[in-house]
Amino acid sequence: MATQYIEDIRALARQFRANERNLTLYFPDFDAPPATQSFNRVFGPPVGLTQREWPVYPRLRELLSEADALDRWDPRDLRMEHVFTIDLDGVHLYGVPPGARAMMLFLSNASYHRAFHWDNPDTAVLFLGADEVARGLFQGPIPDRSLRRWSRRFALAAIDVPGDVFDPEAQEDPRIAALHDAVWQAPARLGGRPIWVRNDQTTRTPTGPWRQVDTNPGMKLGLPSSPEFLMQFERRFADVNLGNQGVMYVTGQSACYQSF
Repeated sequence: MATQYIEDIRALARQFRANERNLTLYFPDFDAPPATQSFNRVFGPPVGLTQREWPVYPRLRELLSEADALDRWDPRDLRMEHVFTIDLDGVHLYGVPPGARAMMLFLSNASYHRAFHWDNPDTAVLFLGADEVARGLFQGPIPDRSLRRWSRRFALAAIDVPGDVFDPEAQEDPRIAALHDAVWQAPARLGGRPIWVRNDQTTRTPTGPWRQVDTNPGMKLGLPSSPEFLMQFERRFADVNLGNQGVMYVTGQSACYQSF
């Protein structure tokens, strides 16, 4: 059986006719066993990367010093933390590069970072194709601070909902309002539009050309990506410092968070 919040969203979505459910959303299910070949994962080793390709954060010493977290840190290791990998097999999201098999988020430091705005240097969003993913899980040591994170695998539950669930003008329908609230309370979601923590900031995701991610000086990795909104998550999904009841928003090119 799926996690209860997923069953609740499914029940609310079933109040609408099949032809009204025109948008597919994806939710992480930590209770359902993931498929054997799936590599959906929070923290732990990424898939498809080599040591040289792992994204780095050149100002890591400064950041960890501010956080009083230099103990056990190897100054030769400037790698970011792998926050999650999403297996895109069978997942259909607007904005995902053609041919992408995996989406990954890296963060300078999960406990203390500066991902307050779009296009910050503290986050790296990577898409890998099937050839890179075929390398399998990273086999070397991961950053020491990541060893203290709770690494979990999960399945993805697909639920078809009315696209109006993200339309403010449609919230007068109590069925839409109830579904909107349930979607908003999910620990993470892929697809749809962002639901912002605060309305005092921009309600638009960034726009711009497709770009290639630089993960290392002189090193090109990953498929060209677009700035479309793809996902949002809370600390219940991945133990990342997001402030007071914060949410991190992920596009194809960047990630940042809002909090109260």
